Amino acid sequence: MIDIPPALQAMLDAGVTTLCWVWILTRRDGARFGFTDHDQALELEGVNCEPVSGFSHGDLRSETGGAPARGAVFGQLDSGVITRADIAAGVWDGAGLALYRVDWTEPSLFWRAFTGELGEIRHGDQGFEADVSGLSARLNRTIGWAFSRLCDAELGDARCGVDLDAAGRRAEGAVSEQISARAMRVSGASSLDASALIHGVLSWPGASWPDQRIVSARNEGAERVIELEGAVPEGVTVGQAVHLNRGCDKRFETCASRFNNALNFRGCPHMPGNDALVRPVSARR
Repeated sequence: MIDIPPALQAMLDAGVTTLCWVWILTRRDGARFGFTDHDQALELEGVNCEPVSGFSHGDLRSETGGAPARGAVFGQLDSGVITRADIAAGVWDGAGLALYRVDWTEPSLFWRAFTGELGEIRHGDQGFEADVSGLSARLNRTIGWAFSRLCDAELGDARCGVDLDAAGRRAEGAVSEQISARAMRVSGASSLDASALIHGVLSWPGASWPDQRIVSARNEGAERVIELEGAVPEGVTVGQAVHLNRGCDKRFETCASRFNNALNFRGCPHMPGNDALVRPVSARR
C-alpha cells in the first residue's frame, strides 16, 4: 500500500495538476544524483534534482507470489552525469533507484512510488536504457561462501594476503594501439609473460577509470595484446600508462606455485568431485 501524505491526498482528490516525477540514483560509491521532468530544479530528501529532458521510466510491474518488481528507465546522455564512458566502465552498475511523485509547488509533499536498483545498462549514440528490479530481487542472490575446489578470495584482498606491489607481480607499460572495443596492444610490459596476466587486473595510473579484469593476453614480440572484461574507457589514447598485475585462476596449484600462498588458499582443493558420486561401489573402499 502506498502511503500518501494527507495534504497531498486532499490535493489529488481536488484534481491537482502540479505533479512531476523525480528520480534519485545512488551509486555504489555513495554518490547521489537527482533528476526531474519538471522544468526547474527541485530539492528532495537532501538531493538537488536537476531538470533533464528525455529521462523517463517504463512500466514498473509488481507481481504476486514474491516475484521482484521489474521495469526499465530511459534517458539521454546529455546530463553531464550519466556518460557513455561511465556506463562502459560499470560506474552505474547496481546503482540504487528511488522514484517519487512530487508536487512541484510544495516539494515536501511527495510519495515514493518505487525503490529498486539498476541492472544491465545499454546505450546508443544519444541515450541509454537500464533494466530495473525491485529490492526483493536481492533475495534471489547467493550470499555467503560455498564449498568449492577453487579459492573464493579476490587476489590481493585481506583474505588472500598476496602483496601485488611486490617485485615480479606487476608490469608497467603504455597503450600503443587500441585494437577493438575491449582489446589493446601494450608496450613496455615485457617483464611479465602474457600467460601470467590472464585473470589479472589492469589499472590506469593517473586516471580516474576503474580497474578492469584481463580475460585474455598473448605475446606479440615485446608487446602484450590484452583483452579486457569490459570496454576500454572512452578517452584512452596512445601513450596512456597502464599497470598489469599478475593473474590467478583460483586453483590451489597456481596459488602455491605462482604466489607461494598455499596457507591462505580459501578453497577446498582436495574435495571429491562428481566422479566420486558415480564411481562403482567396491569392497576395497
